[in-house]
Amino acid sequence: MAGLVLLSVFGLMPWHDALQLAVSAAVLAALAMIVIAVRRADGKALRTDNRVKRQEATLNKVARDVATLSTGLTGRVESMLDRFAAAGRANADTVIAALGEDRAELAAHTTALREQAARLDGHDAKLAEIARSLARVEALLSEKVLPEVRSRGDFSQVEAMIDLRALLRPRAPLPRLRGWAASPDVLRLLIERIAADRPKLIVECGSGASSIWLGYAVERYGEGRVIALEHDERFVRATADLVAAHGLEDVVEVRHAPLADWRGFPWYDTAALDDLTDIGLVFVDGPPNATGPLARYPAVPLLLPRCAPSALIVLDDARRPEEREVAERWLREFPDLSTTTYPAEKGAMLFHRSPV
Repeated sequence: MAGLVLLSVFGLMPWHDALQLAVSAAVLAALAMIVIAVRRADGKALRTDNRVKRQEATLNKVARDVATLSTGLTGRVESMLDRFAAAGRANADTVIAALGEDRAELAAHTTALREQAARLDGHDAKLAEIARSLARVEALLSEKVLPEVRSRGDFSQVEAMIDLRALLRPRAPLPRLRGWAASPDVLRLLIERIAADRPKLIVECGSGASSIWLGYAVERYGEGRVIALEHDERFVRATADLVAAHGLEDVVEVRHAPLADWRGFPWYDTAALDDLTDIGLVFVDGPPNATGPLARYPAVPLLLPRCAPSALIVLDDARRPEEREVAERWLREFPDLSTTTYPAEKGAMLFHRSPV
């Protein structure tokens, strides 16, 4: 374009020819640019078309794969559903069969229960017969067995009496034991303790044949003495006569101790205790219950302070409720006491101080 202008200026080409030529050149240049742009657009269009075709091919392949997969899954699902349906039918058949078995078993149990109920109805007569038999057995026990048991208890007392006579060999007749007097088995216990412990002083609450047996035990096994406390003057004289008949005056002393009030309890006059110390054995067999409630309770509160540390206290008739209450009070009020039960005919309880 600049060249054409120079040609016109220097007169080498008329200006209108130069202008026309310039316009033509510009048009050609514009056409060239258009052609180039069209070619570029065609290239892009071609590339885009190729890319679209490739994407279409990929999509077609994916569609085919999806269709194949769908077909496979559909087959598998249908197969699984078929299997589940078959299993369900089989399980249903099993459940139905089990229910049928349970129903049959229930029916069998029902029949068995009906049969048992019928048998139980028939047992009423048998139960009545059993009740009559038990009544006959009870009558037989009362008539035959219980007397035999009592006779065996008698035998044990006879055995204890034989032991006493073999050990001590009394020099004169003695009144019978048991009843109001101490039983042979508890006297045997006392004599065994005298032989083992050799107490220097024995105190007996009450008096009678037991005083004589205790005197013989002291005479044979020790050098102590027996003090028997007696509230009834008649028994004082009777026991003193027995003591003399057996030649035990140096061993046994029967003290008259009339009942006197001690803290609301009638008990032996405490003046009879003034010279008693270092007691080794206490036999609580009086006063009688007829003298008042808990008649034997004061024995421990009054005599325990006069006892040796190793002293033994024996409570007779411990099967009686009142004596058990006395024992419970002693244990409550004197915590250093401990007790054991001796299976004597009328019951006996042994008390001693626990070792410190």
